[in-house]
Amino acid sequence: MPHTVPLPLPAFPNAQGHLPENGFSGYRDYPIDRNRDFKIRVGWGNQHMAIITFAQVKGGSGKTTAAMCTVAELVARSSSVAALDLDPNRPLGEFFQRVPELQHVEVAVPSSERRVSALVRELAARHDNVVIDLMGAATNDTQVAMALADLVIIPSQMSGTDLKCGVETWRQAVEAAEISNRTIARGVLLARTSAGAVRPRVEAFLREQYRRVGAHVLTTAFGDRAAWKEMTYSAHIPHVHDRESNAARNFISLFEEMMALIQSGSAAAVAA
Repeated sequence: MPHTVPLPLPAFPNAQGHLPENGFSGYRDYPIDRNRDFKIRVGWGNQHMAIITFAQVKGGSGKTTAAMCTVAELVARSSSVAALDLDPNRPLGEFFQRVPELQHVEVAVPSSERRVSALVRELAARHDNVVIDLMGAATNDTQVAMALADLVIIPSQMSGTDLKCGVETWRQAVEAAEISNRTIARGVLLARTSAGAVRPRVEAFLREQYRRVGAHVLTTAFGDRAAWKEMTYSAHIPHVHDRESNAARNFISLFEEMMALIQSGSAAAVAA
Protein backbone atom coordinates (compact mmCIF):
# COMPACT_ATOMS: atom_id res chain seq x y z
CA MET A 1 0.00 0.00 0.00
CA PRO A 2 1.38 3.48 -0.80
CA HIS A 3 2.86 5.24 2.22
CA THR A 4 1.60 8.60 3.45
CA VAL A 5 4.11 10.65 5.44
CA PRO A 6 2.53 12.29 8.54
CA LEU A 7 3.08 16.03 8.51
CA PRO A 8 1.82 19.05 10.46
CA LEU A 9 -1.45 20.48 9.25
CA PRO A 10 -1.57 23.23 6.62
CA ALA A 11 -2.72 26.70 7.59
CA PHE A 12 -5.22 28.59 5.47
CA PRO A 13 -5.42 32.37 4.98
CA ASN A 14 -8.33 34.51 6.04
CA ALA A 15 -10.44 36.74 3.78
CA GLN A 16 -7.60 39.25 3.56
CA GLY A 17 -5.17 36.56 2.46
CA HIS A 18 -3.12 36.58 5.69
CA LEU A 19 -1.63 33.38 7.09
CA PRO A 20 -1.52 32.73 10.85
CA GLU A 21 1.92 32.95 12.47
CA ASN A 22 2.25 29.17 12.54
CA GLY A 23 1.60 28.76 8.82
CA PHE A 24 3.00 25.55 7.36
CA SER A 25 3.96 24.21 3.99
CA GLY A 26 5.26 20.77 3.16
CA TYR A 27 4.63 17.58 1.18
CA ARG A 28 2.27 14.66 1.43
CA ASP A 29 2.03 11.53 -0.72
CA TYR A 30 -1.38 10.54 -2.07
CA PRO A 31 -2.04 7.22 -3.80
CA ILE A 32 -3.42 7.98 -7.27
CA ASP A 33 -3.69 4.37 -8.36
CA ARG A 34 -2.48 0.97 -7.22
CA ASN A 35 0.80 1.17 -9.12
CA ARG A 36 2.21 4.60 -8.35
CA ASP A 37 2.20 7.38 -5.81
CA PHE A 38 1.48 10.96 -6.68
CA LYS A 39 3.24 13.59 -4.58
CA ILE A 40 1.25 16.75 -4.02
CA ARG A 41 2.00 19.81 -1.97
CA VAL A 42 0.10 21.00 1.06
CA GLY A 43 0.15 24.36 2.83
CA TRP A 44 -0.68 27.65 1.13
CA GLY A 45 0.72 30.28 -1.19
CA ASN A 46 3.36 28.77 -3.44
CA GLN A 47 3.41 25.57 -1.35
CA HIS A 48 -0.29 24.68 -1.22
CA MET A 49 -1.96 21.92 -3.14
CA ALA A 50 -5.62 20.98 -3.06
CA ILE A 51 -7.89 19.20 -5.50
CA ILE A 52 -11.51 20.34 -5.13
CA THR A 53 -14.23 18.45 -6.99
CA PHE A 54 -17.79 19.70 -7.43
CA ALA A 55 -20.10 16.74 -7.96
CA GLN A 56 -23.83 16.06 -8.38
CA VAL A 57 -25.44 13.34 -10.47
CA LYS A 58 -28.23 15.83 -11.25
CA GLY A 59 -27.58 18.66 -13.68
CA GLY A 60 -28.44 22.27 -12.89
CA SER A 61 -27.61 22.03 -9.19
CA GLY A 62 -25.10 24.89 -9.11
CA LYS A 63 -21.85 22.92 -9.59
CA THR A 64 -20.49 25.12 -12.35
CA THR A 65 -21.26 28.42 -10.62
CA ALA A 66 -19.63 27.16 -7.43
CA ALA A 67 -16.58 25.95 -9.38
CA MET A 68 -16.26 29.30 -11.18
CA CYS A 69 -16.48 31.16 -7.90
CA THR A 70 -13.90 28.90 -6.24
CA VAL A 71 -11.40 29.44 -9.04
CA ALA A 72 -12.01 33.20 -8.83
CA GLU A 73 -11.48 33.24 -5.06
CA LEU A 74 -8.22 31.31 -5.35
CA VAL A 75 -7.03 33.81 -7.97
CA ALA A 76 -8.10 36.69 -5.71
CA ARG A 77 -5.91 35.19 -2.99
CA SER A 78 -2.94 34.98 -5.39
CA SER A 79 -2.95 31.21 -5.55
CA SER A 80 -2.16 29.41 -8.78
CA VAL A 81 -5.15 27.38 -9.93
CA ALA A 82 -6.21 25.30 -12.92
CA ALA A 83 -9.60 23.84 -13.79
CA LEU A 84 -10.71 20.52 -15.21
CA ASP A 85 -14.03 20.81 -17.05
CA LEU A 86 -16.09 17.64 -17.41
CA ASP A 87 -19.33 19.50 -18.19
CA PRO A 88 -20.33 18.61 -21.78
CA ASN A 89 -21.06 22.30 -22.46
CA ARG A 90 -17.50 23.30 -21.45
CA PRO A 91 -18.57 26.53 -19.68
CA LEU A 92 -15.44 27.21 -17.62
CA GLY A 93 -12.99 28.14 -20.38
CA GLU A 94 -15.51 30.35 -22.14
CA PHE A 95 -16.36 32.21 -18.93
CA PHE A 96 -12.76 32.69 -17.80
CA GLN A 97 -11.84 34.22 -21.16
CA ARG A 98 -14.44 36.93 -20.59
CA VAL A 99 -13.02 37.93 -17.19
CA PRO A 100 -9.64 39.72 -17.50
CA GLU A 101 -8.49 38.55 -14.07
CA LEU A 102 -9.14 34.91 -15.01
CA GLN A 103 -7.95 34.75 -18.61
CA HIS A 104 -4.67 33.15 -17.53
CA VAL A 105 -6.40 30.21 -15.81
CA GLU A 106 -5.58 26.93 -17.54
CA VAL A 107 -8.66 24.82 -18.31
CA ALA A 108 -8.25 21.18 -19.33
CA VAL A 109 -10.86 18.97 -20.99
CA PRO A 110 -10.63 15.16 -20.98
CA SER A 111 -10.63 13.12 -24.18
CA SER A 112 -10.15 9.52 -25.20
CA GLU A 113 -6.39 10.16 -25.30
CA ARG A 114 -6.19 12.28 -22.12
CA ARG A 115 -7.95 10.66 -19.19
CA VAL A 116 -9.02 12.40 -15.98
CA SER A 117 -6.29 10.88 -13.80
CA ALA A 118 -3.54 11.90 -16.23
CA LEU A 119 -4.94 15.43 -16.60
CA VAL A 120 -5.11 15.94 -12.85
CA ARG A 121 -1.51 14.77 -12.56
CA GLU A 122 -0.42 17.21 -15.27
CA LEU A 123 -2.36 20.16 -13.84
CA ALA A 124 -1.14 19.52 -10.31
CA ALA A 125 2.46 19.55 -11.54
CA ARG A 126 1.99 23.09 -12.85
CA HIS A 127 -0.44 24.68 -10.41
CA ASP A 128 -1.05 25.05 -6.70
CA ASN A 129 -4.71 23.99 -6.88
CA VAL A 130 -7.02 22.10 -9.22
CA VAL A 131 -10.79 22.70 -9.35
CA ILE A 132 -12.89 20.03 -11.08
CA ASP A 133 -16.41 20.64 -12.40
CA LEU A 134 -18.15 17.32 -13.06
CA MET A 135 -20.99 16.54 -15.42
CA GLY A 136 -24.47 15.99 -14.01
CA ALA A 137 -24.26 12.21 -14.28
CA ALA A 138 -22.62 9.19 -12.69
CA THR A 139 -19.76 7.94 -14.87
CA ASN A 140 -16.35 6.36 -14.46
CA ASP A 141 -14.75 9.80 -14.91
CA THR A 142 -16.84 11.32 -12.12
CA GLN A 143 -15.87 8.49 -9.77
CA VAL A 144 -12.18 8.94 -10.61
CA ALA A 145 -12.43 12.71 -10.08
CA MET A 146 -13.96 12.19 -6.64
CA ALA A 147 -11.35 9.57 -5.71
CA LEU A 148 -8.54 12.02 -6.57
CA ALA A 149 -10.03 14.93 -4.61
CA ASP A 150 -8.98 16.41 -1.29
CA LEU A 151 -12.48 17.85 -1.03
CA VAL A 152 -15.77 16.88 -2.71
CA ILE A 153 -18.54 19.48 -2.60
CA ILE A 154 -22.08 18.40 -3.52
CA PRO A 155 -24.33 21.35 -4.42
CA SER A 156 -28.02 20.80 -3.78
CA GLN A 157 -30.89 23.13 -4.53
CA MET A 158 -34.17 23.35 -2.66
CA SER A 159 -36.02 20.45 -4.27
CA GLY A 160 -36.83 16.83 -3.60
CA THR A 161 -35.02 15.76 -6.77
CA ASP A 162 -31.85 17.56 -5.71
CA LEU A 163 -32.11 15.90 -2.30
CA LYS A 164 -32.48 12.43 -3.79
CA CYS A 165 -29.60 12.94 -6.23
CA GLY A 166 -27.50 14.69 -3.59
CA VAL A 167 -27.79 11.70 -1.27
CA GLU A 168 -26.76 9.38 -4.12
CA THR A 169 -23.76 11.60 -4.91
CA TRP A 170 -22.78 11.65 -1.23
CA ARG A 171 -22.80 7.85 -1.19
CA GLN A 172 -20.64 7.78 -4.32
CA ALA A 173 -18.15 10.13 -2.64
CA VAL A 174 -18.04 7.84 0.40
CA GLU A 175 -17.44 4.88 -1.90
CA ALA A 176 -14.67 6.77 -3.74
CA ALA A 177 -12.88 7.34 -0.43
CA GLU A 178 -13.22 3.68 0.51
CA ILE A 179 -11.98 2.40 -2.86
CA SER A 180 -9.01 4.79 -2.94
CA ASN A 181 -8.22 4.09 0.74
CA ARG A 182 -7.96 7.82 1.39
CA THR A 183 -9.59 10.33 3.70
CA ILE A 184 -11.53 12.68 1.41
CA ALA A 185 -13.21 15.70 2.98
CA ARG A 186 -16.74 16.20 1.69
CA GLY A 187 -19.77 18.35 2.28
CA VAL A 188 -23.21 19.17 0.90
CA LEU A 189 -23.65 22.78 -0.20
CA LEU A 190 -27.22 24.05 -0.15
CA ALA A 191 -27.51 26.32 -3.18
CA ARG A 192 -29.90 29.06 -4.24
CA THR A 193 -31.24 29.40 -0.73
CA SER A 194 -32.97 32.47 0.66
CA ALA A 195 -30.42 35.26 0.93
CA GLY A 196 -32.14 36.67 4.02
CA ALA A 197 -31.19 36.09 7.64
CA VAL A 198 -34.13 33.78 8.28
CA ARG A 199 -33.82 30.28 6.85
CA PRO A 200 -37.06 28.94 5.35
CA ARG A 201 -38.59 25.66 6.48
CA VAL A 202 -37.51 23.83 3.33
CA GLU A 203 -33.83 24.54 4.04
CA ALA A 204 -34.15 23.24 7.60
CA PHE A 205 -35.97 20.17 6.28
CA LEU A 206 -33.24 19.42 3.70
CA ARG A 207 -30.49 19.86 6.26
CA GLU A 208 -32.19 17.33 8.52
CA GLN A 209 -32.69 14.83 5.68
CA TYR A 210 -29.03 14.98 4.72
CA ARG A 211 -27.96 14.58 8.34
CA ARG A 212 -30.11 11.46 8.64
CA VAL A 213 -28.03 9.71 5.99
CA GLY A 214 -24.78 10.85 7.60
CA ALA A 215 -24.01 13.68 5.18
CA HIS A 216 -22.19 16.77 6.42
CA VAL A 217 -24.01 19.95 5.34
CA LEU A 218 -21.99 23.15 5.16
CA THR A 219 -23.20 25.80 7.59
CA THR A 220 -22.85 28.48 4.92
CA ALA A 221 -25.39 28.22 2.12
CA PHE A 222 -24.91 29.61 -1.39
CA GLY A 223 -27.52 32.38 -1.36
CA ASP A 224 -29.90 32.98 -4.25
CA ARG A 225 -28.68 36.44 -5.31
CA ALA A 226 -29.04 38.30 -8.57
CA ALA A 227 -25.26 38.71 -8.69
CA TRP A 228 -24.75 34.96 -9.24
CA LYS A 229 -27.45 34.75 -11.89
CA GLU A 230 -25.97 37.72 -13.78
CA MET A 231 -22.32 36.70 -13.37
CA THR A 232 -22.02 34.46 -16.42
CA TYR A 233 -23.08 37.18 -18.85
CA SER A 234 -21.94 40.31 -16.99
CA ALA A 235 -18.51 38.83 -16.14
CA HIS A 236 -18.79 40.67 -12.81
CA ILE A 237 -17.66 38.40 -9.97
CA PRO A 238 -18.59 39.89 -6.59
CA HIS A 239 -15.64 38.55 -4.59
CA VAL A 240 -13.20 39.64 -7.31
CA HIS A 241 -14.65 43.04 -8.19
CA ASP A 242 -16.51 44.10 -5.02
CA ARG A 243 -15.31 42.16 -1.98
CA GLU A 244 -17.37 44.24 0.44
CA SER A 245 -20.69 43.32 -1.17
CA ASN A 246 -23.11 40.93 0.52
CA ALA A 247 -22.70 38.39 -2.29
CA ALA A 248 -18.92 38.52 -1.93
CA ARG A 249 -19.11 38.08 1.83
CA ASN A 250 -21.39 35.09 1.31
CA PHE A 251 -18.94 33.31 -0.95
CA ILE A 252 -15.85 34.25 1.06
CA SER A 253 -17.50 32.69 4.11
CA LEU A 254 -18.33 29.59 2.07
CA PHE A 255 -14.79 29.36 0.71
CA GLU A 256 -13.26 29.57 4.17
CA GLU A 257 -15.58 26.81 5.38
CA MET A 258 -14.46 24.63 2.46
CA MET A 259 -10.81 25.26 3.34
CA ALA A 260 -11.53 24.29 6.95
CA LEU A 261 -13.01 21.01 5.67
CA ILE A 262 -9.79 20.28 3.78
CA GLN A 263 -7.82 20.99 6.92
CA SER A 264 -10.02 18.68 8.98
CA GLY A 265 -9.58 15.98 6.33
CA SER A 266 -5.80 16.40 6.61
CA ALA A 267 -6.08 16.04 10.38
CA ALA A 268 -8.01 12.79 10.01
CA ALA A 269 -5.44 11.44 7.54
CA VAL A 270 -2.53 12.23 9.88
CA ALA A 271 -4.34 10.73 12.87
CA ALA A 272 -5.04 7.52 10.94
